[in-house]
Amino acid sequence: MGSYAQCWLDDLFVGSSKNDIDTEIISLFRPQDKVITASLTGNLPSHLKHYREALDEDPELKVIYYEAPVDVVRDRLNILGYDLDTAKEAFRTWISEEHKRAQEMAEEWNGKDSDSRDLMKGHYDKECEILSKLSPESWIENLKVIQASGLETNYYGRYEGPHEDTAIGYMLSNDWYGYPGYDLFVPLRLAIEAFENSRKLIYDLTDLVWSEYFDYDEDFVEYGLDISASEYSSKSKTIVLTEGKTDAWILSESFNLLYPHLKNYFSFLDFESTGYGGGVGNLANVVKAFAGAGIVNNVIALFDNDTAAVSACKGLEKISLPPNIAIRHLPELELLKSYPTIGPSGSVDLDVNGMAASIELYLGEDVLRMDDNSLVSIQWTGYDKSAKQYQGEVLEKSLLQDRFKDKLSRAQNGEQLDWRDLDAVFQLLFNSFVEKNRKTICKRASEYYAR
Repeated sequence: MGSYAQCWLDDLFVGSSKNDIDTEIISLFRPQDKVITASLTGNLPSHLKHYREALDEDPELKVIYYEAPVDVVRDRLNILGYDLDTAKEAFRTWISEEHKRAQEMAEEWNGKDSDSRDLMKGHYDKECEILSKLSPESWIENLKVIQASGLETNYYGRYEGPHEDTAIGYMLSNDWYGYPGYDLFVPLRLAIEAFENSRKLIYDLTDLVWSEYFDYDEDFVEYGLDISASEYSSKSKTIVLTEGKTDAWILSESFNLLYPHLKNYFSFLDFESTGYGGGVGNLANVVKAFAGAGIVNNVIALFDNDTAAVSACKGLEKISLPPNIAIRHLPELELLKSYPTIGPSGSVDLDVNGMAASIELYLGEDVLRMDDNSLVSIQWTGYDKSAKQYQGEVLEKSLLQDRFKDKLSRAQNGEQLDWRDLDAVFQLLFNSFVEKNRKTICKRASEYYAR
């Protein structure tokens, strides 16, 4: 019969893995998400109540599972490349390849001289018909019907019931509701979309432990990481390179405040502290060095949104960077389209996007506005012939950094503050490898069926 690790969205059974954990699913959790209990009262998921009889008979038994908020899991999946559009495209690719396989099996049985020929050909013809119409959108809608109707899966034989020989019947007859691939992040991401109001993702490992495949004290997250070490490049942290230590510190501290559940996926590298030195020119040199060294991590070189960065990046346009290295500038902000500047012609409000936007201008208006409600000004410092535009720098940088430290402290004490401008920076980072990830994820199906 075997033992199973079961994945649930609240009380909706999503899928399982037999006699072992799935290293992908467990990677969505952290060690502190582990729950071990002998009690089935209180706030435990309702679907775990079926363990009650066994617990009553043997007081040494315990229920063991991992749980994490669905919003956290969705963010982690998105960071790993499994946004909704990518999950849909990957689903279509896997279903298309499975449809081709079913067609080949139907043709193979059609050519056999066997008593089972008509039965098996009919089976694969029906499968072909269902798969030809199955889309991620219809899969999601069918999953909602299954949940609302209280229908249960039947993996031990063909589903029989009101949805026999339909897409719903097919989904109920196959694990992960008919998704044919090994990449379980795809159906999980779609299931989360189907039930976006779900509160918890639960990975129930009780059956595996009771069957003595694992012990209660096993660090399942670490176990999963060890098993998937061969896929290091796709699971390792994204390295964010900045122009200096202040940029790295501001981004790291605010990231930990706004996205603590994603901190294991990013590293804000302060290369200045290693003695290499900061500055826009050195950042460009580090990019070239990383490209030549064959670094396997995803790397984002985050330049300021100013003239000096535009000039420095012109040199990078001449080299061929690998797909795991992305060049990005701090994003344009609406606030900076009419911002106070000081130059030879006096004080004037100008669009400083692309000419003078350093990280300090992303700390929020509450940091940038002084006691008289005026914004700290930009000082024009010189003309860059390469970029053919002026370079500007914000005044009072030290004061702004001190005010940001105070803002951090207040936020850590629970005060609700405006982080929209820094969040725009993080959204830029989160989306830097969307197309690269999509190609990699969708390519897995064709490679799997080509074997």
